Parts: sequence; structure tokens; C-alpha cells
Amino acid sequence: MMAGRTRGRPRLGADEPNRREVILAAARELFADRGFERTTMRAIGSRAGVDPALIHHYFGNKDALVVEALRPDVDPAEVFGGLSAFLPQPGTEFITRVLHVWEDDGPRRDRAVALLRIAVTHPEIGEALSVFFLGIAHTALGECVSDDQRDLRLALIAGQIVGLVLLRHVIRQPDIAGAGLDDLAVRVGPVIDHYLSAQDPDVSGLRDAAR
Repeated sequence: MMAGRTRGRPRLGADEPNRREVILAAARELFADRGFERTTMRAIGSRAGVDPALIHHYFGNKDALVVEALRPDVDPAEVFGGLSAFLPQPGTEFITRVLHVWEDDGPRRDRAVALLRIAVTHPEIGEALSVFFLGIAHTALGECVSDDQRDLRLALIAGQIVGLVLLRHVIRQPDIAGAGLDDLAVRVGPVIDHYLSAQDPDVSGLRDAAR
């Protein structure tokens, strides 16, 4: 009598290191062809030639898989290193680098735009993408930001990046989508500098007026 297949972790072959990348490649193709909602784990497994259980082993669920498959393959330390050399105003250089991450690699941009579209309506994916953008802000500008309300400042910078990318590449607002990279960097850079070091405004008068 043949022993039945045991439950739990799927049995992996000698080519285990490659299977993860094969799954990601299959997921990218299907998400691009069918969209997020119509792509199933079973279909990804079929395209990749693996048991769907192996996909769950590596990635957990479809939300986690789409984040891993579509997020920009960017090393923030490599791309954004050395911005402290541009103090006291590193914002323009930072935005220039952010924009070039999106502009210089078409396939990477297309994957990231697809992920942004999904994130708008899927909170778990949106949270993972938020962590990614926050990671960029922390890595790039962690040495440049003031200590007071440090996390809030970096979160505002991450929000500025997300808003700019959404308007340029997803919503395609004509003025921003049609603007040159240098022009955008010069205009948005000072906003980043403000978030990095500006003193908190005195809002006591506004609070009193609101009572």
C-alpha cells in the first residue's frame, strides 16, 4: 500500500530556489492579462507548473503575492543613498531620484502602477505599499529629518511621493503627467525640505476659533 501524501509544508525539489521566481513571473503575467480579481492562485500555480499549496507556502495569500510580484524592485539604500550631502535642502534631489525610479524602467513602472491601482481598493495591499513608501522615506532621508515628530515628518514625505506618483501615472492629471521631471523636482523639492525641518506652526489661534 502506497503511503498517502502528508499534509503541511509542500515537498520541494532540488530546484527550490528557482520556484519562487517562477511563481512570481507567472503571477506578473496573469495579473497583467486578467487583473487582480480574476487571477486565482490555482491559475498562477498552473502557469508556474507548481501545486497551489506551494504558492501559499511562499507567500501566504493572494494579497501578499501581488505585493511581492508587482512592487518596484528597488534597493532604497542604493538609489537614495548620500542625500545628506545635499543638506540643508535635499528635497529636489530626492524627488528627482524618485521620479527617475518610475521613468527609467518601463516594465517596473507598469508593475508598480498596477499595484497602486489595486491598493486603492484593497486595504491589506494598501498597507503593504504604505510600508514600502515609508521605507523609502526613512532610508533616503532618515539622516536629514529633524528629531521632533520624526515619524510624522517622514510619513508626510511618503504621502507626498504617493500623491505625486498617483497623479502622474495613475490618474494622469494633465499638468503633472505632462510636466518635465526637472520642473516637478524643483517645485516639489521645497515641500520635502519643509517637512524635513520646518518648525511646527502656532495653531493655538485656530484651535480657539474652532471652539
